[in-house]
Amino acid sequence: MQGTHKHNTGFTLIELMMAVAIVAVLCAVSIPNYGRLVTRAKVAEGLALVGPVKAAVVEYYAVNGELPQASNWLSLLKELGLPLSTNSGAAAGSYVQRTWWNKAEQEIRIRYGVPLVDGGVLALQASLEAGRTSWRCYSPQQSIPAKYLPKLCQG
Repeated sequence: MQGTHKHNTGFTLIELMMAVAIVAVLCAVSIPNYGRLVTRAKVAEGLALVGPVKAAVVEYYAVNGELPQASNWLSLLKELGLPLSTNSGAAAGSYVQRTWWNKAEQEIRIRYGVPLVDGGVLALQASLEAGRTSWRCYSPQQSIPAKYLPKLCQG
């Protein structure tokens, strides 16, 4: 085995620089999208929290044939048989400050306390017709930018 040389194989400096450049481009493209998706997931928390409110509204309508008539949102929550708090309304979460029933618009409202949508409101407007209930999701006065709305609310 005389005369054979063992050559070191590895990456050249140029190959390493190209790999770093590719990773940098991928990061530059994905990080803004990641932030948008994280905020959208935080907004979706509100949709999970309003399940009991939706059920209470549908049940109240089925039993009474009309929606609650109280003028104050806390009284409305009490009339619906929901837990109530002057701070959180019917429910609050990590990113949701308050949920409540808005009599004037016949909708459940969700107020957020998270950066990028702080103070923004998401609404689920009820349509109660002949035993069939549907909910339309939107953001009043576009207080939550469309890019942060869950897919359910974007159409």
